[in-house]
Amino acid sequence: MDKIIQVALEHGIWAALSIILIFYILKAQEERDLKQDEREKNYQTIISSLTEKFYIISEIKKNVEEIKEKI
Repeated sequence: MDKIIQVALEHGIWAALSIILIFYILKAQEERDLKQDEREKNYQTIISSLTEKFYIISEIKKNVEEIKEKI
């Protein structure tokens, strides 16, 4: 990275600033991707939990319907 910045400085301050900005954007994007991955894992956990609860509710509904039929 230092070598790239030195080469860019040889071509002018604007080239160096452009390269630095590109590296900054890439680093920021990487951090956002990590946060997005964590958020995605949390969503998957929530969805899994809700799916289990929905299954339990459907089983209860089925049992209640069976009881109603017997009564």
